Amino acid sequence: MSTTTADPSHKTRNIILVGLIFAVVAFQLNATMLNPAVKQMESALSATTAQIAFTTSLFFLSKAIFQIFMPRLSDMQGRRKILIITMGILIVGTVISMLAPNVAWLYVGRAIQGACGPVFSIALLILRESTADEKEYGSKLGLIIAINGGVAGIDVILGGWMADNWGFRSILAFTLAITLVALYMIIRWVPESHPSQGEKMDWVGVVFLSIFFVTVSWAVGSNPFFLITNKSTDMWIWIGTAVVAMIAFILWEKSTKTPLIPRAHLTNRAIWFMPLTTILTLTSIMAIVNLVVPSFTQNPDAGWGMEASTASLLFMSPYALVGWIAGPFAGRLAGTYGYRFLLRASIAANVVILIFLALFGLSNPWVFGILIFLLGVTYAGTTNVMLNGLGVVLSPKEAPGLLPGLNGASFGIGASLSFALLGKTITAGSPKGSESIAGYQNAIWIGVGIMIATLLVSMLLPKPSADQAAEVEK
Repeated sequence: MSTTTADPSHKTRNIILVGLIFAVVAFQLNATMLNPAVKQMESALSATTAQIAFTTSLFFLSKAIFQIFMPRLSDMQGRRKILIITMGILIVGTVISMLAPNVAWLYVGRAIQGACGPVFSIALLILRESTADEKEYGSKLGLIIAINGGVAGIDVILGGWMADNWGFRSILAFTLAITLVALYMIIRWVPESHPSQGEKMDWVGVVFLSIFFVTVSWAVGSNPFFLITNKSTDMWIWIGTAVVAMIAFILWEKSTKTPLIPRAHLTNRAIWFMPLTTILTLTSIMAIVNLVVPSFTQNPDAGWGMEASTASLLFMSPYALVGWIAGPFAGRLAGTYGYRFLLRASIAANVVILIFLALFGLSNPWVFGILIFLLGVTYAGTTNVMLNGLGVVLSPKEAPGLLPGLNGASFGIGASLSFALLGKTITAGSPKGSESIAGYQNAIWIGVGIMIATLLVSMLLPKPSADQAAEVEK
């Protein structure tokens, strides 16, 4: 039984939105603002680049694991309650990271911070229950999703400036202050709801599914704990473990009285094809935007040899900013034209832009910049919004937090696949010191192929039922 206040006023809905935005911003800043501070962390903690990179691996691994079950747990225990707990955990992790005397303590702090990743999915669920109609929900959804992708590029620029002037601990002090403000807002403004109150969590199913997602990630992105040293052995062991875990999960779900996925939905196309669509989308484009762009523009031999700050200002910041602006408009249009239609249209647009990028973008910085800017509209501002929106809309009514959780974990898997696959392609075709652009070009063509496959898989997504479509209009 839900305890959500019915039809809150426009003013109340906007106050709730502000609280949710601060919660998402608090987590997002911890995910992005430390990126420019790698050198400062190495120096302050006497650590290597690999060790600092490992802290980020722990952060995202923790995020993926907790994303699987926390949204569903919020259905049962109360969304406001779980959101408050996640903000409290984020505060603890940030304090530990800020005061870390060595890299081992930074490992602990960043892993604890990552456990708060589900704040985004839970915020979308709260937003849906507190919004009056489809168009209003779409606009606010787009805004929150755009923020979750980065605070218009300002977060990275500010993080770099703070790291240069005051060190990495100043960044964590800043994010701690934002988190405290977010916690206060949630306590004061966000209503409680328990759409699945009284139900029990399927913890065995959670374990099997967590093993599946983690081992798939390790199979394609390498095992961060270095338990096995042979890369080929690594891959096949993790693939085998993932297959066994998925078979065990399905068998358990069919036998238990309290399944994580209701039995009637084990054959639901949304449960399987929504995460697959997300994985393929992220695999096709994530490393193009976040690896090809900075690597090629800064490459002194194959690319244009730009400074990191120059490349960020010319290409990455405009991409992030236009995505941040376009998100709310895309969300509002989804209320009129439908999430599936806009998802497929934006994926098709991504294909066209990537083809032009492969053919013409690497030879001219102006063309390159314009095409990356357009990807900010089509991918960051539209595809990303539709993927998250469909994850909420298509989730089973009796388990509204289920699909957003699975979908959220799929973003991490897709990103891992993208960096592993496209990164190797770049290195093989354009090795260090080479003037060849073949590696970058081949990486983009692989992205094109996977994006076409994504479009085909998206055709298998079911249309939201009348009940699902009407749910947001309460």
